[in-house]
Parts: sequence; C-alpha cells; structure tokens
Amino acid sequence: MTDDATPLQYARDDPLVARHQLARAAAAGTQQRVARGVYLSSESWGSLRDSEKYLRKVIAVSETRQAPVVLSFWSAAVVHGLPIVGRWPDRVHITVGPTSGGRSNGQVVRHAVPLGADEVVEVNGLRVTSMPRTVLDMASLTTPLAFLDAVVLTDRALHRDRWGRRAPLVTREELHTAYGLRLPFRGHAQAKRVLDFAVAESDSVLESVSRVNMRIIGCPSPVLQQEFTDHRGLLGYSEFYWPEYALVGESDGRMKYLDPAYRHGRTLDELVYAEKVRADRLRAIGLRVARWDWDTACQPEALRRQLAAEGLPVGRPRRPAAGTGRS
Repeated sequence: MTDDATPLQYARDDPLVARHQLARAAAAGTQQRVARGVYLSSESWGSLRDSEKYLRKVIAVSETRQAPVVLSFWSAAVVHGLPIVGRWPDRVHITVGPTSGGRSNGQVVRHAVPLGADEVVEVNGLRVTSMPRTVLDMASLTTPLAFLDAVVLTDRALHRDRWGRRAPLVTREELHTAYGLRLPFRGHAQAKRVLDFAVAESDSVLESVSRVNMRIIGCPSPVLQQEFTDHRGLLGYSEFYWPEYALVGESDGRMKYLDPAYRHGRTLDELVYAEKVRADRLRAIGLRVARWDWDTACQPEALRRQLAAEGLPVGRPRRPAAGTGRS
C-alpha cells in the first residue's frame, strides 16, 4: 500500500541475501530502516513529510506482523489521513481485546480495551479503527498537546466543504452516537470537551490551532466562515469575524504563499496583490482586518497581544488545561 515512488523493501522477499545487504546499505546511509526487516531508500525517506514517514512505518509494521492487527490512535489517524500538530509517535499503536496476551515493545504499543466488530474497517488493505472510534480514541487522551491535536483532527474529520464537493469524513451525529454507545470509557470527559468544541467550518489546521488558543486567552468567540459582499459582488469568506468589533481575522500559513499547489496557478506577486485588493474591499465596507501567521497562532501569549492590539477584549493569559495547547 505504498506509493510507487517510495516503495518499501522487505528483507523477507529474499531472506538469504536481502537482510544483510539492506542492513549494510542502512549502515552506509543509502537505505533507511523503517521497521524490523523493512527499508526505504534514504533519498525517498528524506523527501517525505513527517506524516508520510509515520505512515510508511505503520504500513511496514502492520505488514510484517505474524497475525493481522487493528491499527488505532495515531496509527489509525494517519491511515485515515487525519492531521495532528504535535510530533507523530515513534511506535505503531494497535488495539487488542482486554483479555489478549502480549506486551508493548520497541515497535508497537498495545491498547487492551474493548473493540466492537463495527468499530473496525479496512482502508487500503489495512485494518484500522473506524473514523468515529479513531476520533474518540484521540479525543480521550490527556497527554501534552492532546486537546490541540484532537481538535485539529476532529475539525478535519467533520469538515464540510461549503460548495458540496467533499462530504465530511464523519458527522457530528455519528460521533455523538459512538460516544454514547461506548460510555463509560477512560477519558470520556475529555472526549466530550473535544466534541463540544470541534466544528465543521475550519478550513485548515491553522484555523483550528487559532481557535484553541483563542479559547485559552479568553477571546470572544468569532463567527466562522462569514460571507462578505460589496457593490462588486462576492468578497469571500473570512476565517474569523467579530461583528460587534467590525473585525475580520485571517490566519495565513507559509504554504499559502510558497507552495504553488495553494496558489491555484497564480504567481506569488499575483496572490499578494489579490490579498491586498480583498483587504482594501473589506476596509471599504467598514471592517478592519487582522492577520497572523503560524508562529503567532501557536503561542497563546503572542496571539493575545495581536488580538488585544486590534481592540478585542481578551482575558488574562491562563495556563492551558492538561493537553490543551502550547504555553
């Protein structure tokens, strides 16, 4: 289940020769050891994003287990294509029945918890927890960055394309049904907080991160994806809008400007000019525009200063709850 451009190499395919050859190549730096007995060319490995590297590790471990496993938590999330903000783990996570034997090891973390047959699906040949179960598992964690990661992940799963081109990966009703059927379970209170806070309107990870840290700093709740028009027609949709303060908020990541895929055929100069024209049109209808980048969004205190400077009545910075966000 790998890309043709980045094929995994398995020592088992030629056990008499391949294992030693691949091990020597790894020592020489031309191959990257992905899992026990599984390798990828160092050049291919170096071209992958962190999520893609973790996905290759998940595939490698899953396909070399003696018996089929059910991937769960982060491992199911990466197979489902769900994002996180924090670092992807070093080990692969699987869920087994509460009476199953075996222990976690250097490659695998075993979660011995109940798992219904309807909570297991197959994605690209891999057995993983279903979308609702994966979201609930991640939402129930209380480790550092857990709330932030869970909101980012849940927002993405719920995301509803405003033009109807892409259906959500899961509905709010499906999540609440799965939550109710599973009660009680460890971390259910934390999971409920995530489900209550997550929305279908966030268009990006950066928007979700901004919302979490707005919550931390006591910022008034914004209207999401507000449509604006003027005498020339549709102006667009704002990520954040505070009508009582006539303020529009926009979070801009580097990829919007530097990655051609995000520019939709426009040059960087054309994109920057289009953004200027849009901001001018918003100001012409009586709105102010605040912009911030990834670094500001990820730091509650920096975001507090930015929004306070725009006149929003933000509260005093407070320490995030366990697993809520970055300090």
